Amino acid sequence: MERKVKAWMPLYVSDFLIATLGWEADAVGHYIRLLAIQWDKGSIPSDPEQWEALSHGVNQHREMLEEKFPISADGFRRNLRLEEERLKAQKVYSKKVAAGREGAKKRWGGGEVDSSSSQSPPPVSPRNAATLGQADARKAFDCAPVSKKQGWRSFFRLWKDVVLTQIEPDIVIKAFENYYNSDQGKGKYARGPKRLLEDAVWEDDPKSWSDEQVDTTDQMAMLDKILDGG
Repeated sequence: MERKVKAWMPLYVSDFLIATLGWEADAVGHYIRLLAIQWDKGSIPSDPEQWEALSHGVNQHREMLEEKFPISADGFRRNLRLEEERLKAQKVYSKKVAAGREGAKKRWGGGEVDSSSSQSPPPVSPRNAATLGQADARKAFDCAPVSKKQGWRSFFRLWKDVVLTQIEPDIVIKAFENYYNSDQGKGKYARGPKRLLEDAVWEDDPKSWSDEQVDTTDQMAMLDKILDGG
């Protein structure tokens, strides 16, 4: 399944209100949850029995919701209107990534870093430090406590796609520093570096970091497993 293309999902309020007119409140809630899962994961399971693990009680409204998510050619279910919007967003995101990579070549002098050689950051040579922002990525990654310094390869890949295409590295590095110096960042359930990139931590209100929050890593892993048929 395809991954999310952005953190937010468009909602055409008037259309949504008309489409759900007369529905019970819990049916509306299940509908929104399934739409959000499709936006984030690209589809929902074809078998409605599997929906129960994604939204408890959803099968009470199975007949109504099946109509909203017809089966696509690949065997998964999708809401057709939402899929149109998701594909539009995906095209916009792809254009930003392509433009960002071109900008990175001009900024850093081209070249490519083998980011798959180790789960831990490799030693930085002067040449590699100037390639595609690896030095900046390391500064942000190293803000995290030792227990959270995992998954360097995936972190660096995401850094190149997100930071170099959308935002100044110094802004992101400062946000990482501030987060890991906050109550939440020092707590048991602090988010890891890759999660901070995915959540666009630089857009957070630092006041929201004043308390520890529940770690949702296990829940999200379970969601992925269900959707991937595991």
